[in-house]
Amino acid sequence: MLRFNLTNFETVCCIAKLGTFSAAAVRLNASQPAVTARVRELESSVGIAFFQKRGRRMDLTVEGREFISRVEPLVRRIEQELDVYADPSSLHGVVRLGIPHVMLSWFPQLIAQLNADLPHVRYEIDVDVGLSMVQKLDAGRLDIAVVAGGAGNPQMDVIPLTSVESQWLMSSRVERQRNGRPLPIADLLGSVPIWLVPRTSVLFPVALAALRRHRAEFDNLNACTHMLAILELVHRTGGIGLTATSGARGYLEAGLVEPVGPELPPIQLDVSLLCHKDQRQPIIRKTIDRIVEFDRLWHATESGKSSRRKLPPQRSSMREIASRD
Repeated sequence: MLRFNLTNFETVCCIAKLGTFSAAAVRLNASQPAVTARVRELESSVGIAFFQKRGRRMDLTVEGREFISRVEPLVRRIEQELDVYADPSSLHGVVRLGIPHVMLSWFPQLIAQLNADLPHVRYEIDVDVGLSMVQKLDAGRLDIAVVAGGAGNPQMDVIPLTSVESQWLMSSRVERQRNGRPLPIADLLGSVPIWLVPRTSVLFPVALAALRRHRAEFDNLNACTHMLAILELVHRTGGIGLTATSGARGYLEAGLVEPVGPELPPIQLDVSLLCHKDQRQPIIRKTIDRIVEFDRLWHATESGKSSRRKLPPQRSSMREIASRD
């Protein structure tokens, strides 16, 4: 009776999904020679060739396609069943995690919780705008990405998280009156530096549209990639900016900044967690489940402090997605 290694099955399925040995090696946290050796071992065991080279891609042979169509669902099911017994404290490795700037105010608490739950897992954190993170995730340079806004890539699982609020704030040093009368919002917006997220952020067009409802043209727009830095820039330059409400509390309580006013109301921004649909590594799945659970608990606590915060009606974790497959 032939004996097979489940890792070898997982490897050929991963190559079939991603198209190259190198991409599969990155996804599986293995060296390319190790991936090649696994394929050769399985080919020797079953007596067929799985791949044929087409340019830079490795396409499945006819026999390879038939093999993958039969085996891939079985591998997926076995890994899901074994994942139930995985002990989080025994998981080791490095998880590459991308986060948006709107999470910076509470992300350190999340990492502290992850370190407590998964003590042998380490994290490489990439703080970036959504479009760039989706590209990095697609290229295999990230394992998980939390992005502001949605994503339409059919190769990704999209798990909605709690929406976040961004608020228009201004330095308390900005003059609101001229000649004893309130300064019109259009004049106010044209008189001080305005700080926004970069154009590549999904929040930028929303923010610009809000500004243009009051003033057609601007020559005082500035970009900053970090929302917490925007707060400091608004304060130091005597300007106006759009930043995450959760990170602004200290500045508001200290009287360094204040809301611009009802003309520029807060903006609610959807947040989603993304990962590849074929992502089945226990270390990644456990990390994702912890992020989703922490998101629920954090915002449930926050909504007790502020009536403006509401939890979304429903969210799916990796475990719930797996049960639907």
